[in-house]
Amino acid sequence: MKDWTMDSVLVTINMKNCQLTLEISESLFQKLEKLSELTEEPINELVIQMITNNIVNSTQKANELNELLAINFSESLPEVIEIGELVGAEVF
Repeated sequence: MKDWTMDSVLVTINMKNCQLTLEISESLFQKLEKLSELTEEPINELVIQMITNNIVNSTQKANELNELLAINFSESLPEVIEIGELVGAEVF
């Protein structure tokens, strides 16, 4: 089993499952409580769903951005950039 502590996050990992303890503001907790009441789902289930959805969406966006950057940069940048002869007054 391994434990890591970073600011207000404690992550405990063992072979079968992981436990994540988060310190959140009271206002965020109240919002989660309200959502829990509306959906009739436990707060921990809601938080897991939110984290899962965020990871999926963020991964997809990062992959799309990387594909766009690879296409646009490889086509728009020349292999060699020639700057010509320096004549004396250039500022770099």
